Amino acid sequence: MTQITLNIPDSELSFFMKLIEKFNYETVINEFSVTEEMKSILDERRSTSKIEDFMPWNEAKTQLRFKSKK
Repeated sequence: MTQITLNIPDSELSFFMKLIEKFNYETVINEFSVTEEMKSILDERRSTSKIEDFMPWNEAKTQLRFKSKK
């Protein structure tokens, strides 16, 4: 099976949804739980962050480094 992820502009979403209703598709929702401790850590980070330190996601993901599996 092939999985495809698409980024659809909000202005085109209605058209796209009408189009794919004609095909057999499956909706996948990735749910995960966040503990109270995790929420607390995230709240702390948000409260101490400076907006001038933020960067767009497209820029941030180019800076990610992953370890290769050997």
